[in-house]
Amino acid sequence: MPGNEKKTSDHRLIEAVIEQWERCGYEGISARQLSTLASAPSSSIYHHFGSVEQLLALAQEHVIGLTSQWCNERIEHLADIPRDPRAFPAFFAACIDDWARGERCLAFAWREGQLLRARNPSGRALQQQWERLWLDFWHAATACFGLERGAGVAYRLFENESFLHMLNWRRSVDRAGLDEFARGAGAWLMGDAVPQSPWRDFARAAALDALPTEPNHDSITAQIVAAAAALIAEVGPGGLTHRAVAASTGLTLGTVSHKIRTKAELVQVGYGGLYINAVSRLRAQTSVLPSGRETVVGIANFLAENSGSRGIDALHLAVARDPALHQFGLQLRYLRGSTSRSLLQMLLPDRPSQGHLEPALLSGFLSSLSRHYGDWTSEEARAPIRAELEDLMALL
Repeated sequence: MPGNEKKTSDHRLIEAVIEQWERCGYEGISARQLSTLASAPSSSIYHHFGSVEQLLALAQEHVIGLTSQWCNERIEHLADIPRDPRAFPAFFAACIDDWARGERCLAFAWREGQLLRARNPSGRALQQQWERLWLDFWHAATACFGLERGAGVAYRLFENESFLHMLNWRRSVDRAGLDEFARGAGAWLMGDAVPQSPWRDFARAAALDALPTEPNHDSITAQIVAAAAALIAEVGPGGLTHRAVAASTGLTLGTVSHKIRTKAELVQVGYGGLYINAVSRLRAQTSVLPSGRETVVGIANFLAENSGSRGIDALHLAVARDPALHQFGLQLRYLRGSTSRSLLQMLLPDRPSQGHLEPALLSGFLSSLSRHYGDWTSEEARAPIRAELEDLMALL
């Protein structure tokens, strides 16, 4: 790392953690690897921080401080802007693009921190710091446009869409589709009809065309798919190997390798298994929901009991950083909202039929809720999830 000789070893170690979060994630972090990157002996970690876990926590606090500076700079840019709600969508899109592409190392660190809370006792407290930072930012930002009533919804949409914007397909289409998403977010906050989204519709059609034909798995392949999905959920894509699947299923390595030949194919079937499991649970729950307010209660109960797939989030990060998995970014980013369409119809039965953008907005909102409350008990999560859903309904 340039300039390491002018920095103290503890600072170099923190920078090494941040670098590894972007490069390869938590799985690439070890005392040996960090000491090599920081040009410091491994003993420095224990001298300065006590443990690798404490080093990770302090690295998260450092990133939170840098992100706070980023947020403050953007609020300063709004100091003398006219209080016009119509200006909000462009600002919203610019923030997502600036963050996901211009501050990529910070963006990866935030997402790795969301996964860290499942491994580190201090992780939940750190995530509360992140949540407060972003909520304060969006309260301040929306107030500049006269839209402060929708600050919480704006944050939820930012939280999820900034994650998806880390996945690259075609830069011009991704950026144009982001602008359309931002206009949809603005419509929600202003109480307007959600506009059409031709760029996102194009990308969605391309994603559908690129989907492989759904296979009719034999019993052995079905075992492999289920094991791959479970491994992604438990240990992340980095822990998904043919050998791990063989150990999990009791099959021989040769059998697994014969059925699923490459790592990319193994990731694909694992993601497919995760996605089908999640959608099946949601469809089973929503198929019996009544329309209107009782639907809010049902969705809140479902999210409280089923929040937070660490496997899906880890897969998003793997696709964002690994060019070999690039082909999955199109589906992960644009095939969203199919189940949310039926939820919208139940929540707002008198609302005219939507295009693809409004279901994607609801999908993003619900995904952010699920991610945030993923490590809460169902009893803890039920009331705040319901409150956020009711805030959204009040806008709509």
